[in-house]
Amino acid sequence: GRRASACRDSRPCGSPPRSATTPQLPKNGASRIIDRSTRDSAGFSDYTMRFFSVSSIFLSLALLLAGCFEHKPARQEIVATSLDTPNKQVVTFLNLSIPDGMKTNSLPVFPESLADFPALRRLSLRNQSRLATLPPAVATASALTELDLSYTGIVSLPDSLSALPKLQHLYLSGIGYKSLPDNLPTLPALRYLNLDRNALESLPDSIGQFSTLRWVRLNENKLTSLPASTANWKDIRRLYLRGNKLTKLPEAILEMTSLEQLDLGDNDLDSLPEELCTKLPNLTRIDLDGNKRLAKLPEAFGKMPALTHVFLYGTAVAADTNELERIRRDAPDPVRFFIAF
Repeated sequence: GRRASACRDSRPCGSPPRSATTPQLPKNGASRIIDRSTRDSAGFSDYTMRFFSVSSIFLSLALLLAGCFEHKPARQEIVATSLDTPNKQVVTFLNLSIPDGMKTNSLPVFPESLADFPALRRLSLRNQSRLATLPPAVATASALTELDLSYTGIVSLPDSLSALPKLQHLYLSGIGYKSLPDNLPTLPALRYLNLDRNALESLPDSIGQFSTLRWVRLNENKLTSLPASTANWKDIRRLYLRGNKLTKLPEAILEMTSLEQLDLGDNDLDSLPEELCTKLPNLTRIDLDGNKRLAKLPEAFGKMPALTHVFLYGTAVAADTNELERIRRDAPDPVRFFIAF
């Protein structure tokens, strides 16, 4: 396996799906620097760096797993799977989703209001592919903090989302969006936005208004860049852009100084700017695998103060002995690097 960033797009998870597996550390969890050219038929050869302290084991494992759990609610939930459920007063999670692979011709029949669900915090309509518009009643659930519309038929982002001022997590993956409206809804508390697996070729400037975002997923779209306004994402920690059409690093990313994880895998990058090494001091992980034309990393790449994980599968860098040697030489302390080729 080789990556953790693409764990299931709209559910907290402990392990990612088969199509996006997690890079595996050695069984005792220690970090290693591994050269593809030194592997033998049985697996990794004996050309590995020494194993490191127990503390680094837990640090590395925590880093790999954290991405799947950050937005998992901590409180105990009262879950209902029907609008006709009794005890509506105490329901916190209304799960009207359809399990993956199951087909149904029915649609949930919403009342005019969800006032009978005063404790409701989470609502999932995932896989309700026949649902073409957002039921007006959803806008009456003003205490909602999480809304999952993934894989529905709601192809136009509804303005009524602005009636949800406490919304923190919004899932819009797999809907088929080719574009987003210029005037996006006002969501002052939004921390997590998932737009994976759409067909977006660009994003509107207004997306920069979501300045509270901490985690953005834009995997498997058709993006060639990001609007300059995304430089306003000053608090963002994780940005996933795997499987787009980037040929160069969007300049706005260099202004995201809180960024800790950046996934640029499976794009068409041929280089990275030197500024990456100085403007992203908190970056701990960068995924570059699948960028076949990427032949060189910035000169100061090995000196980035927080960097611990770099993934380079399928890049020209991975086949360049001289570049690999430079990376090893520049790394100030191998315990802080896990480079897999």
